Amino acid sequence: MTVEDLPPEAQVAIGYALPEHRGAFTALLAFDRNLARSVAGASEAIVGQLRLAWWRDALAADADVLPRGNPLLDELAIGFGEQRQQLGALVDGWEAVLLAEPIDRSAIESLRSGREAGWQALATALDTGESDAAVRLAAGRWALADLISGLPQEDREPDIIAEAQASLGQPASLPRALRPLAVLDALARRSLAAGSAPLLAGRGSAMVALRAGLFGR
Repeated sequence: MTVEDLPPEAQVAIGYALPEHRGAFTALLAFDRNLARSVAGASEAIVGQLRLAWWRDALAADADVLPRGNPLLDELAIGFGEQRQQLGALVDGWEAVLLAEPIDRSAIESLRSGREAGWQALATALDTGESDAAVRLAAGRWALADLISGLPQEDREPDIIAEAQASLGQPASLPRALRPLAVLDALARRSLAAGSAPLLAGRGSAMVALRAGLFGR
């Protein structure tokens, strides 16, 4: 999966990554997208679970016995090193979504937690020195805004949206190395404030992304 295969907001965010970190950011967002497609495209839950189980096992494997021939797994190994094992939480989050019929609060919370863990693993791998709290706050807002904006209105959890909107006044101070996450967080805050609109809806979203990309907020 290339940058061009990612959602527009992810492509924009990756554009603000430091050149030496761009591969790691692309790998994380491509992995998340890959899991989402595995869940959405599963004809039966067991089929999706088998695909997710392969990833869980592959990520947990020692470096000298990693499965070969999967370009995305190779990119995760390069970008994350041993921190790739922490991405199992992201697999768990998508499995919760797979098994929820319909998607419920528990599944949404599981995916948010898994996505937060994925971003924290990346921050650790890049040695940004950023606190868990700041990374998880920004990642959690993006996780919710991205998921909820793609759900039918009847499947949206009003309580979760309200809780996310209550956090909009809390800044997430992120270092330059995590600028792509700052861009996604800024777009997520705008989305949540607008009632979970698409992250790049309207001309104003481009200005929000530009400001966050340049100044980190």
